[in-house]
Amino acid sequence: MEIKEPKPFEVNDKAHADLFNDMVKVLLENDTGLLGQLTNHTHDTKSHTTEAEKKKWNESQSYKITADNGSQLINVPADARIFDAIKNKGTCTFFAAAGVEDSPTPSNISLRGIQTVGQDNIGTGFAVDIAGNAYSFYYNDGHTAINWTKLPTNTDKNKWNEGQLSKITADNGGVIISISDGEDLLEKIVSLGSRHGTFYVTGKALNTPTTRSCRGMYHFTSQDSNGKGTFGWIMAIDYNNYMYTNYLDLNLGWQGWKRVLTKEDMENTSFVDTYDQDNSLVSAAENVATKLVFGKTRADDLSEYNRSRAEITLKNSGLYLIRLYITSTNITVGSDNILACYVNGSEYQRFGNWNPATSSSTCVLYLLQKLKAGDKVTFYITPRGTSKTVSINTAYVTMSQLR
Repeated sequence: MEIKEPKPFEVNDKAHADLFNDMVKVLLENDTGLLGQLTNHTHDTKSHTTEAEKKKWNESQSYKITADNGSQLINVPADARIFDAIKNKGTCTFFAAAGVEDSPTPSNISLRGIQTVGQDNIGTGFAVDIAGNAYSFYYNDGHTAINWTKLPTNTDKNKWNEGQLSKITADNGGVIISISDGEDLLEKIVSLGSRHGTFYVTGKALNTPTTRSCRGMYHFTSQDSNGKGTFGWIMAIDYNNYMYTNYLDLNLGWQGWKRVLTKEDMENTSFVDTYDQDNSLVSAAENVATKLVFGKTRADDLSEYNRSRAEITLKNSGLYLIRLYITSTNITVGSDNILACYVNGSEYQRFGNWNPATSSSTCVLYLLQKLKAGDKVTFYITPRGTSKTVSINTAYVTMSQLR
């Protein structure tokens, strides 16, 4: 395209002619410049856009996830709920001020998060509060609130990693191992190797401390090349609340079951101690077994002593230490006098023989004997070689249950 120049305007008034011609000249210059730009654009081989580029732009993210400045899209004030603010939105970012009702954080902590949505009224997402705690959340169609789950921190994981990793109980709180009728309790525990755990054993299993079923614990700290425990202990408690222990030393073997005594065991042991100088006199004829009498007691912990019969009726089975103390002022020197313990009316065990060296003499003898609950215990002297009836001026007995 060519721009044609107009002819100058010529009039007799030169001043008006010059003014008009200057204006036409400016217009002509502008048209020339514009024509140059159009010509350059026409001959420009570089396209400003392509169909592919326009297609890409048309298919780009048209729904905003953030605000135009990159901050959160939704702001939830303290008097609102996160659920109400985001439930009808798609994928979005949000900020919840401190004190928001349905925030998982303490009331003085704010929260920032992102929601992802694939269906209407169903959302999931995560959020991080300003204290650095992370949370996941979800809600489904029909829900009226967000369900939050706090995610573990490194501190939490370190705490778990430093915790008891070897199980002491089953996952449901039950025992690690059960020992049935006919099975060997000690062998099954040893087969577990180096471990701390819990067990249940029936009363008919082998190598148990009692015929009652027990529950207990074990701890073995070392094992052999076959994976069997070599040093450790077992503790068992039966359904009568009796406790038993056993210990395995590889060099010595099992040490045997021991029952742990309780305060009640110690308080309920037999102890009878008589001491009555005025009411323990008795005469004993030669070769006649004569019951000793003891008068009053200084101690009778379980009320087992019957003074009128000079008899002790035991309430406990166990091992007893008996001390017998007697004096006489007319015993025959060199006589042979038998002192014996009677149980249920019959001679049970002799203390020994009293062979006095003087007529005024004292004898103290001891007896260690197992007895049963219900046994009726009395004490007798049988004078021999006295050639007369002798007088027993005082007699004391002390009877102590050792176990």
